[in-house]
Amino acid sequence: MNYRSLKENALRYLVSMRKGDGGEFKFSEDNPPTLIASGVAGMFGGFLGYIPTCDEKKRRAWAEYIKSFQNEEGWFEDADIDDQHRLAWYGRDRALFHRTRHALCALDALGDRPRRRLKMTEQWLGAGRMRTWLDTLDLSDYWYASNMMMDVFLLLAHEHRFHQTRGVADALGELLDFCDENTDPKTGYHDRGRSDVRNAMAGAMHLYPVYFLCNRTPLYPEAVVETTLGLQQEDGLFGYETGTGGEDCLDYDGILILANFSFLAPRSRERIKQSLDKCQRAIMVCANNDGGFSPHRRNETYNFGTNLTLVEPGKSSLWATYGRLLAIALAGKVLDPSDDTFVPGNHMMEVWDGGRGTTQKYFNLGRHPTS
Repeated sequence: MNYRSLKENALRYLVSMRKGDGGEFKFSEDNPPTLIASGVAGMFGGFLGYIPTCDEKKRRAWAEYIKSFQNEEGWFEDADIDDQHRLAWYGRDRALFHRTRHALCALDALGDRPRRRLKMTEQWLGAGRMRTWLDTLDLSDYWYASNMMMDVFLLLAHEHRFHQTRGVADALGELLDFCDENTDPKTGYHDRGRSDVRNAMAGAMHLYPVYFLCNRTPLYPEAVVETTLGLQQEDGLFGYETGTGGEDCLDYDGILILANFSFLAPRSRERIKQSLDKCQRAIMVCANNDGGFSPHRRNETYNFGTNLTLVEPGKSSLWATYGRLLAIALAGKVLDPSDDTFVPGNHMMEVWDGGRGTTQKYFNLGRHPTS
């Protein structure tokens, strides 16, 4: 795998999605600039080492553009998530979490911070309040629910980091206790066995980085590995279909789990390496000449939840390019650990821990014995 060439091509694609010298980016070639695109670009730019190459004026303009979308409660939003633009499956609550997560990660990569405190985090502070909120979530669509669970961690961790907000550790302890209580021993995923197993895998992936960052070991790591390996399709990818280029998120999810769990399930390490190698190579079917990657190879329009993030079949998008390169990089950390082309770990979406304790710990919430 020619990592250097992939990185150079991705940088070319990222720059092509920038509009002028400000903070506006397009999600894909045919989209208008949106907050989510600028947020993804910030995360991607940090991963590729692009941000340090921008002069201070460009970095400041980028950060100020993102910060201009924060509301009084602390959420980040733009017209992209208004009712007329959101697709039917994409709730406003999920959209607010999604935009705020990407904005915070991008600002961190840019060396900046939000203008306002995250007031909405107060709803999860205090004995039992996190658990009350968690009980409202639908575990039968764990992919959807766990996105917000992961984002709650990110929001609370931000308040703890910059404002030493009291009660954050207790709230996050309740979050991980909830995950442990709902972990299905057969799969190792935290959906109580209610979701379709591929959906549950994508959902559980969102919470495993939280475990690592809180110095806590996920339950049943061998079951996690066996279940995840069993979801790999004949083409080497993790999508619902085989032979159609997989799916940007699902392929990234499967690789993140296997790469990190390769140290928690040493008996399966060789099989994991074979799986990662196969998936890493298969991802290249989605590489495009513009330096980016497509979400899949089906004759199907892709979306990120809104009309303003629609991507025509076969075309590249910022998220697909970032997600696919991150998957390639995480696989590379197991397959070729001496290579330093990509350095994941700028934020929780890039957690590279491998059960070895190498990730910076945000909290010390204890390790549960594994089965």
